[in-house]
Amino acid sequence: MKKVLYTLIFGLFTLAATAQEHAVYSQYQVFPNLINPGVAGFDNKHLFLVNARSSWSSFPGSPTTYTFLYNGPVGDKLGLGGSVYSEKIGAQTVTRVQGIYSFRFQVQRAEFGLGLTTEFLRRRISGDVLSNPIVDTGDGVLEGAVDGQRLFTSSFGVHALFDKKVFASLVLPSAIRARLDEIPLDDPRTESGSGIQYYIFQLGTIVDIPKHNFQLVPSIAIRNVRDVPFQVDLNLQGRFLDEKLIAGLTYRPNSGGSMAFLLGTKYNNFNLFYTYDVSFGPFQQYSNGSHEFTAAYTLARKKPRVPLENTNLYQQGQ
Repeated sequence: MKKVLYTLIFGLFTLAATAQEHAVYSQYQVFPNLINPGVAGFDNKHLFLVNARSSWSSFPGSPTTYTFLYNGPVGDKLGLGGSVYSEKIGAQTVTRVQGIYSFRFQVQRAEFGLGLTTEFLRRRISGDVLSNPIVDTGDGVLEGAVDGQRLFTSSFGVHALFDKKVFASLVLPSAIRARLDEIPLDDPRTESGSGIQYYIFQLGTIVDIPKHNFQLVPSIAIRNVRDVPFQVDLNLQGRFLDEKLIAGLTYRPNSGGSMAFLLGTKYNNFNLFYTYDVSFGPFQQYSNGSHEFTAAYTLARKKPRVPLENTNLYQQGQ
């Protein structure tokens, strides 16, 4: 039984070597900045964010991730930012450093944001794995993974808001991808190149109910990400008391079904959110679900003041 458990855990580590290239968040519906570079500076605010997620908690070697992110506006049209992402899953460590760039513009009552990222990713496995009795000696892939797999990727995103009510976004994760290492693979064609076969699409609307001072935000997200099962999210979010209380529910019908519960608050410039994910599949009996926390601080951009000399010239003209 013990050997079976080790085999299962090691199999999860091997799967994670490809499946964890892109972080999986439940709170993207509150902070789309986590997945879409087109949102950088979109609301004309600076965002400082820390996210922590524990997936399959209580299961041996379960993934734990941390994200540190900043983005904000530069002038009226541009947005800049960056993030650092770290993941620990069993014997594997993933580190990703990301630069974020966006361009914002408006067409009549529609606002648009176009963005891209440049990303460097390093994924390595602890050398202790090579001494595991179920590992074949001389495995070139594992020996190379101990030295570290290195990738350069670039993702693209677009975000649109129509009449302050309907929003839509499309992200092309790792649309450009290049390996920077020489780890042997069965099919090297899957490790470099470009294309749009992977995407994350979201569509939703903001429904104001002023009589009761709250908003409903239904949305749907469709995700087809590299080495991760196809997924559909059905989201419903409620914002109460001028967003001092926010609650949400996400249902995922794929892979036996799962559900995520969101609770959070926005008080002045401070944001705090918690999400609990639970699966309806048989694996749930081996874990306590997934937990995700986000703490964020927003700061509105200060518009430049009119120079004093210009003000005097204007007054003289009067």
